[in-house]
This record gives sequence, C-alpha cells and structure tokens, in this order.
Amino acid sequence: MPNKTIKVCVRTRPTATFAAEQIVIDGDKNSIVINKKQTAEEAASTLNNAQTNFKFQFHHVLHNASQDTVYETLARDVVQDVVDGINGTIMTYGQTGSGKTFTMLGDMNNYMHRGIAPRCIAHVFAEVGARIETAYRISCTYMEIYNERIFDLLKALSDEDARAEYTIAEERGGRGVFVRGLTEVEVSSEAEALNLLYSGQLARTTAQHKLNRTSNRSHSIFTIVIQQQSRSGVSERVVTSKLNLVDLAGSERLKKTMESSDGASVPIDATLKKESMYINQSLTYLEQCVVALGRRGGGHVAYRQTKLTSVLKDALGGNCATLLFACMWGEAAHLEETVSTLRLASRMMRVQNSAHAVEQADPAKLAKRQELTIRELRQELLMHDALADRSGVKYDPYTPEEQRIIAAAVRRYATAEDGKDDAILEFESVRQMKEMCAQFKQLLRDAEDRAQRAATAASASMSHGNLFGGTGAAPPTAGGDAGDLGATQAAMEEAGFVGDAEAGRGISIGRAADGARPPTTDMAPKAPAAEAADHRSPDSASVADYSRGGAFDALGGGLSPESFGVDASDKGRAFEHYKRGAGAACNAQLAAAKQSRGARARARGETGAVETNDAKLAIDAAALQLRDKRAARRARARAAGQGEDDDDVVDEEEFFLMKAERDAKRAYRDAHGDWIKAKADHETAKLAVEATKAQLLDDFHKWFADVQRETGFDDDGGDGDDDKLDDQEQFDKMEMERIVSQDPDALAFFQAQKTRRANMTQNRTHLRQLHRNKRA
Repeated sequence: MPNKTIKVCVRTRPTATFAAEQIVIDGDKNSIVINKKQTAEEAASTLNNAQTNFKFQFHHVLHNASQDTVYETLARDVVQDVVDGINGTIMTYGQTGSGKTFTMLGDMNNYMHRGIAPRCIAHVFAEVGARIETAYRISCTYMEIYNERIFDLLKALSDEDARAEYTIAEERGGRGVFVRGLTEVEVSSEAEALNLLYSGQLARTTAQHKLNRTSNRSHSIFTIVIQQQSRSGVSERVVTSKLNLVDLAGSERLKKTMESSDGASVPIDATLKKESMYINQSLTYLEQCVVALGRRGGGHVAYRQTKLTSVLKDALGGNCATLLFACMWGEAAHLEETVSTLRLASRMMRVQNSAHAVEQADPAKLAKRQELTIRELRQELLMHDALADRSGVKYDPYTPEEQRIIAAAVRRYATAEDGKDDAILEFESVRQMKEMCAQFKQLLRDAEDRAQRAATAASASMSHGNLFGGTGAAPPTAGGDAGDLGATQAAMEEAGFVGDAEAGRGISIGRAADGARPPTTDMAPKAPAAEAADHRSPDSASVADYSRGGAFDALGGGLSPESFGVDASDKGRAFEHYKRGAGAACNAQLAAAKQSRGARARARGETGAVETNDAKLAIDAAALQLRDKRAARRARARAAGQGEDDDDVVDEEEFFLMKAERDAKRAYRDAHGDWIKAKADHETAKLAVEATKAQLLDDFHKWFADVQRETGFDDDGGDGDDDKLDDQEQFDKMEMERIVSQDPDALAFFQAQKTRRANMTQNRTHLRQLHRNKRA
C-alpha cells in the first residue's frame, strides 16, 4: 500500500473576542492567514527581522463547528478503517484551554455534545453488530503519561499499586508498539467501553489555573484493540487492528497560567511548575520527531527521547492511519501560541505513514490445518508403499506390544555373537530406527541401574555383616544359586525384615496374596439426616393461627377470615375475601360493566359484520356477471369484424348489472361505517371494564397492605410485591423509556453517564488518594 501523509484538521475554539483583524480563515480553501501586530518595543527597534505574516494550508479548517461535524468530517473514515483491519490514531494537539479534551471527550453530561471518543465507540459496535459473518473480540486499555511516568487508568481506584513501572515493547508483524503490563479489559457492548472510558477519565490527573479550571496535567491514550476472524472456520487468518485516541496535554507558559487577574506576579506552585516542564519537554521532543520525519533525506528519528514519542511510534511514520486535530484559541492574547500550534500541524502534514492490515494465524486453527496436512501426507505414503510393495512399513506410533517385540529383538542383538547379528535387526522406516534407539537407551539404563543396586547391596553387606551370619560375606548376587537365595531370605526373616528374595531382582518388598484385602477400620454409622421440609399443608396456616387475626374483620367489612380460611400470605384467597367484603361494591360495579360490556355494540357489530359481508358478496357477484357480460359483447364485436372498443352501447341487462354493483358498493360503505362505530363502542366499553378492574386491584392492594400492617405479617417469604419498583427505580425506568423514545442510540451513553456519576460519588476518597499518590 502506498504511503499516505497524516491528515490534519484545524478546529477553532468558539470565543466572543475572536481576533478577526489578525486571523483570517478561509473555509473554502482551508487556509489560515495570521497578521501579527508589532509591539511598541519591536516598532521602536531599528533592526527587527521578526516575521509578522503567516499563511497555513491544511486538509480541513473547522471554524465554530459542532461536535457532529468534527466527527463526520474526518474521524469517521479513520474508525471505519480500523474496523476494516487498519490501525488508526486520532490526536488532539494545542495550547492549554484550546478545546482538546472537549474535542476528544465532549460534554459527558450531554449526548448531543459528546466528543470523538464516545462516537468512535458507538461506531465500532454498530459496525461489529452489522457484520454477523465475522467474529470480533474487542478489548480496551487506558493509560496516561504523567511526569514521564506511565499510569494505568483502568486499575481499581483502591489499588495501591498505582506507581508500578511499565515498559514499552514492540512486536514486529503483530500488535506493534504496546505497553507491557497494562490492564486490558475485554468488552462486549458500547456501554461497557464507555464505562471504561469515563472511569479512567476520573482517575486522570487534572489541576486548575488561570486559563483552564480543569487542565489536564498528563497525556492520555485510550486504545481499542479489535481482533476479527471469519466465522466460517475455513481460514485461520486473524486480523488485528487498534484505534488510539490520544488527548495530549496542552502547552502552556507559566507567565500566563500563574499570574493574577491584575497582571501582578504571584508565587508559582512548585507542583504545577514541575508538571508544566514535563509537558512542554515531551511536546518539544514530539515536534523534533515530526521535523525529523518530514525531512526529505530521512535520517535518525529519536523516538526514545520520551515515553510519549515511544508510544506513538506507530502513529508517527509507522503502520497507522493518523489524524491530527490542531485546536487553536483565536484570541489576540494567544496569537503566539496559535502560530506555534499551526506550525507543528503544518509540519505534521509532511509525515508519511504506511497503513496496511496486520494478519496473523490462529494457533488453534493452524494446528487443525496441520493435522489435516499430516493425515493427507500419511495417506500419500501408504499409497506409495503399496505401489512399491512395502506393505509392512508402519508410520503410526508403536503400541506397547510392538514396543516389547522391538525390545526383545534389541536384547537378542545385544547378546548375539559377533557375525551372527546381521539378520536380527532390519530397518524399514525412520520411526522404527528411533524406536530401536529408544529401546537401546532403556536397555543401557537398566544395566546401569542393576550395577548401581549391586554396588549398594555390596557396601551394605560389608557394613552389616551380622545380618549374614557375621562373616562379612556379601549378599548373593543376581547370578547366585537357589541355596544362597534361600539363605538370604531366612537371614532377613530372622532379623525381622520384611521382603522376598527373587532371582535376578534382589530383595523386593513382597507380593500380596490373590485374595488379600486391605484392613478396614470400624467407624460409627452416620446418623440419619433430619427431615428438612415442612409437610404442613398451606391451608393449615390460616389467619386463625395469628393472635391479631381480627384485623380482617375490621378491614374486611365484617366478614370473618376464619370462615374463608384466609391467610395473609395467600393473596389469591385474600382477594376473594376482599371482593365479598370491603370491595363488594366495586366488584359489583365490575360485574355489571362486564355484563353490559358492549352488549349493544356487539349486537350492532354482529349485524354490521353480516351486512358488510353480504354487501361484499353482492359486489363480487355483480362484478363477475358484469365482466362476463362485457366479455361476451367484445366477442360478438370481434366476430362482426369490429374493434373491441367500437361498440360502446350498453344493453339493458348490462345497465342493471352496473346499477346493482353501484348499489352493493354503497351498501358496503354504509355497513362498514356502522361496523366501525360498533367496534369503537365496544372498545370504549372494554376500556371502562379495564378501568374498573384496575380500580378494584388498586383498592385491594391498599387493603391488603393495611391488613399486613395490622396483623404484623412479614411478607418477605410470601407472594408479596417483591418486584414492585421503588420511587427511584420507577424514575430511572421512566427516564430510560424517555431516552429510548427520543433516540435509541443514546441509551448506552445515558447508562455510562449514570455509572460515572455513581463512581465519582462513591469513590471520591479513593480518587483524592490516587491523585495524591501520583503527585508524591
């Protein structure tokens, strides 16, 4: 793939005091002209060669543009390339307070003003959901570079290991440059990725100064790693791509950030001064790398001067499609910083990257493919051996029986006399040769073991001569006769040792008899398990079992609960009791509504339906007869040599048929209208019945709650309203329904926003401690 230059887009921060006289923006030509005014000291100077006019040309210039325009202009193409398998990087660069973080993250409390990062996440998961033929694995990492140290923003906020050292590694032909040890979280939905983004943003180091209330004191990189593979299983190819969302810290001058509102000098905070020095130093090294990459002759690029340039090695001159948003603050007081920002952005346009997909092989599928290849090659070998009359060749692993046969042949070969061992071993395949070598090795080891055991037994007999009659004689060897072996056995039994002397094997522990069984230990029998279930009938626990069961009489309209066997935990039976007691009036109203529900409407509806069907049948019959009549008339016209449309005269019979069709259509319209009205009356009656039923149920729930409160019945184990939502849950449900009705795509953003607020509230103490640990 040919090299492509880094795309650069300049975005201006909206301001009421835009320096229109000194900054001229041409949106059609994507150019910016800056006319810098000379100061009084520069004008009075005799020799002044300072440049005052600057002209810059970029790929895009967005002046007072919305967040949606910023994303759709260039960022969408980069994200689309990442989903297709090409690495991508989106960076924001500029002075402090110029809108870099707003461009990248946006307003985290407003869905319409969300930034590039949330839109990228939504775009990625929308594309992944649409490509059902491809299997995706998506994971995220989030890091910041603060004072030339790397911090993991996805670690738990209470994790004390926040100052761990991380190393930057490079995997050629694979994932490229990455930070070893960072927390990599696999995500399966947009909401999960947004939660990681927002929780990591809470842990990012910020401070307040004159130009920015929440100035970022570090560079942050949120990385989305995408691995994709075909679901068909025919290919082991795995394509890996990553999207780096880089929010650089703003370059700043202590004179502007730390001076008071009246211009008087104030004491400079030591921590802010140190942070500013590290920020400006890393941005300076970044500019040096950009300048070195933009040279025509090439040369050495000092990526390792700072951690920022080391991490961004792929984005600067590597395998990546890079997009830079240069943010400028178009006020007269910041012209010098604006020129510096535009200079670096202009130099960035000369840097060329080579973006191509990175493909690797899935180890599991590659192993399966290799197994298939081996099976096919074995079949080829078998066919070759059959054609060459080599049917005895074996290519599969040897079985234990075959290994014993080869071992016996090896022993015969080892004990055969010289000159008579040629016909014992015959080599037919490489596998057979390796197996014979393995048997030779085993034979050698066995011989060495026997020699070692013999030497050990000899030394033991010398030191314990009384065991063999006190003579100091050595124990019998493997080659001794049966008498010596029996003597050894008898000596060991006399000495109290346990073991059997076996010919050729020395002393063994012994061999158990065929009918032997291990000894058993008497154990106390286990007690039978107690009955855990209560078999009492549910009807046996009635209100009569409760000492305060008279509450039913007070609340139930004087009906005794014992007469119905009502239980406060049985809502079904309690409802029947309520309908006969306190809710008798509402129940009677419901019954009357059901009885009279749409009686007249049903009658009209049935009549209207019959009339409608009859009218429809009449229309069909008249239309069929009229069609036959017209077909006959046209046939007579063709027989008479006339055209089909020459005879337009309608006879009396056809006229009556046309009139009957018209009357049937009119009757159909009237009957259909009556049927529609009847249906509406029926729906009205049905709604009235539903309203009465809902009122009856609401009254019953209130009555039942009062009964439970009066009787003191605990409803935790019964059929109570466990699934009833409280006020907060009901409010959340209504709010989610409102979000979905307005824009279904905003649901994940809304949920992540709630999670961020909850984390910020619950982990306030941990966040403060985390920031103190970083600055320590």
